[in-house]
Amino acid sequence: MNGNDRTVRVLLAAIAFLLGANLLVSLRPERLALAAGLPDSGQQMQQQIDLLSDLNKKVDRLQSFLESGKLMVDVKEKEKAK
Repeated sequence: MNGNDRTVRVLLAAIAFLLGANLLVSLRPERLALAAGLPDSGQQMQQQIDLLSDLNKKVDRLQSFLESGKLMVDVKEKEKAK
């Protein structure tokens, strides 16, 4: 039985080690936030920056079009209500 006891102890030690490693991996802050369904704030910030960059490009194109003088505007007077 002496060899059998040693085998059980080795297997229990291996299981304890693997459970401890699993616990350490699962307690990392990134994994906790991901498991809780919290969004990645860095990724959200980058998306906002990208969208603002696109918006700035569109505004710059609109501004250059307005400054070019190619825009023609016809203004019609409203009919007066009776």
